[in-house]
Amino acid sequence: MKIDYDFHIHTEYCGHAPTMTIESICRRADEAGLRMIAITDHTTHPDKKAPVEHIRRLVEQFRPRCKVIIGAEIDVDGQRDDGRLMVQDFSDLDYVIAGFHYVPTKGHYPWKPEQRGLDEETFLKVWEKTLLGIVSNPAIDTLAHPGRLLASCMHLDIYAERALEVFKKAAALSARNEIAWEINELTGSRLAQNGLSFWIRLYQIALEAGVRLIFGSDSHEPESIGSSTFAKEILRHLPNGSLSKPEDLPAAKRWKNRI
Repeated sequence: MKIDYDFHIHTEYCGHAPTMTIESICRRADEAGLRMIAITDHTTHPDKKAPVEHIRRLVEQFRPRCKVIIGAEIDVDGQRDDGRLMVQDFSDLDYVIAGFHYVPTKGHYPWKPEQRGLDEETFLKVWEKTLLGIVSNPAIDTLAHPGRLLASCMHLDIYAERALEVFKKAAALSARNEIAWEINELTGSRLAQNGLSFWIRLYQIALEAGVRLIFGSDSHEPESIGSSTFAKEILRHLPNGSLSKPEDLPAAKRWKNRI
């Protein structure tokens, strides 16, 4: 199975991907035979927005064979528990990914449960409220790496069933608001120790609710652009045709005149 697009790619401008120049991204996407990519750098604050127009100019300069969509992964406000994004003005973006990275109300990035900063019950309550707030926002096109923050903060072998019930609620809201869920390759490399069963069930829940699934590598280095080992393993357990094409997204109307 070939996935011929990659809709989550970062650049050197995010500050932690120094080899991701626009030229190297375009070159690697063409080498990988991708027909379409989305450059979606981090936007963490109104004063720290992805340099969208600069990126557009560079893409036009290098003229890759693949089609290039310019969007952003906008962070969810970690100081709150209502799911609002750090930036609400999306007028210059063709594609908006919501990045749920930080522990709600605490605002820090955890790598393991010991870094959660909240007791388990409090975390689960603010995580659920935040997640449902995110997918209640129809201005968002895609929910980035669903489940990653949860898996970083909690032991999924204990809390999987409770978490999946929350994802059922989130899937219903996502379908209503036409928000896709991302099958994120980086999640597989970071959280493979949690096993596949949770992720498979999560995406089954999304499909059952009518949520589109979209692929993104979440690349921070050129060689990982288009890499899809984890995504293909997930898709192997889902019905044929489960993965949507970028053109299936409502956001395609916004970039129609750009490609």
